[in-house]
Amino acid sequence: KQWYQRRVRGLFSGTVLPYAGPTLAAEVSLLLLYALCEAIRLYLGNKGNLTEQPFPTVVFLLLTLPMTMAYVFTMLLQTYVLHLDAIMSYIGIGFCGLEFILGIVVLLQFSRSDIST
Repeated sequence: KQWYQRRVRGLFSGTVLPYAGPTLAAEVSLLLLYALCEAIRLYLGNKGNLTEQPFPTVVFLLLTLPMTMAYVFTMLLQTYVLHLDAIMSYIGIGFCGLEFILGIVVLLQFSRSDIST
């Protein structure tokens, strides 16, 4: 969902704001890497939850750190940080934190169910 917002924001920034040539290319590359990492992370979280397997859940938890760093980059280190970027990044960091906590709870439940069977 935030991917669409970031894509629209990228189109707006790229056409309206004055970027140096390599700067815009670097930010678009990071945006695509962010989208790929987020898609993989969410897929593995969903797969781990539905199949109750610990490995996809652990990878989901490990990929939460790079996603949090991507939100911090979007919030603080971009060439142009719009207010919308900062707000969406705060929301994204909050969701990453919540997903991380719930992922640990789910992982503990999976390990308990493996011990009891």
